[in-house]
Amino acid sequence: MLTDTPDDIAIIGMACRLPGAPDYEAFWRAQRDGRFCVDEVPADRWRWQQYYSPRREDENKTVSKWGGFMAGVDLFDAALFRISPREAELMDPQQRIMLELAWSCFEDAGYAPSGLRGSDMGVYLGVCNFDYKMQVERAPAAIEAHMSTGVHTTLIPNRISYEFDLRGPSIPFDTACSSSLVALAEAVHALRRGDCKSALVGGVSVLLNPTHFISFSKAGMLSPRGVCRSFDEGADGYVRGEGAGLIMLKPLQQALHDGDKVYGLVKGVAVNHGGKVATVTSPNPFAQARCVELALRDAGLSPAAIQYIEAHGTGTPKGDPIEMHALTRAYASQAKAHGVALPARSCAIGSVKTSIGHLEAAAGIAGIIKVREVTYTSPEMAVISA
Repeated sequence: MLTDTPDDIAIIGMACRLPGAPDYEAFWRAQRDGRFCVDEVPADRWRWQQYYSPRREDENKTVSKWGGFMAGVDLFDAALFRISPREAELMDPQQRIMLELAWSCFEDAGYAPSGLRGSDMGVYLGVCNFDYKMQVERAPAAIEAHMSTGVHTTLIPNRISYEFDLRGPSIPFDTACSSSLVALAEAVHALRRGDCKSALVGGVSVLLNPTHFISFSKAGMLSPRGVCRSFDEGADGYVRGEGAGLIMLKPLQQALHDGDKVYGLVKGVAVNHGGKVATVTSPNPFAQARCVELALRDAGLSPAAIQYIEAHGTGTPKGDPIEMHALTRAYASQAKAHGVALPARSCAIGSVKTSIGHLEAAAGIAGIIKVREVTYTSPEMAVISA
């Protein structure tokens, strides 16, 4: 049985835009119905025919012509934020999307954005994609002042803090696929320390050119069949996806005092590194297991209390078995520490990547929003068979 602790952090608001889903309710319906939200690269991004080849060795080609894409990433209500059309044009779509999502997240939490002005709310965002910066720098146009503030990922959380007059920490986190979860971990620590009384946490990634498709293909990361087969014997790589998500956090006791609705709790977090392994991108099962153990300890939970794991599960033939080994190792270790026996099939496992692709900097926040919906929404979701 779970009990509340002084370190618990409440999720009091949510907002997202994901492949096939303009908001979290549509996202849940897609998950519930088992929809596959991956498609060929849309024509308004680039002509995939120019860069696609089923042969990985072909120069400047990618084996993947697929991805999970959001609709309308070029749209932005600049007037709402009193931003000029020219400045808006030079702003990374990731900045624009997160501004609008912040507004939506505040409203979902029951707060008027104007009522938060001057508060010490922190903003912690996972951001690692710089496609728009590459596009702007390649464009044959005169250099303008707005370019510097428009295209740097540093400005994505800071633009939110500026536009809504939020006075807490405002920090971008670029740790690749873990960016939004590392942002969450730091936000939790900041709330526990009292650095801020509330926080916006999330991540964003928008795919605008084929450069990283080609690079990741050459590295053998991408599926030539266009499906993330998470924890499947047929796994052959991942599919890139884009998306954006935000959650609003407060310490649980403060949220209850303020009468906030509580979607769920963050009870524990942990961050570490794999150290020196085969390559700079290779996972380390022992370090992964250690990270899970630390998170369980921080939460004060026995593994027997866990009924579902939303895993990384990228669908790579090396990464998924290592992750499963790490989880098994961590759970066995913590079960022994708590003096409990774990029954066979005691915990379900899944990954949203099979449905929407790997959102990279936004992958973690998409998983968190999915877990909330899985836990508190009926009927149960369908299973996508890749």
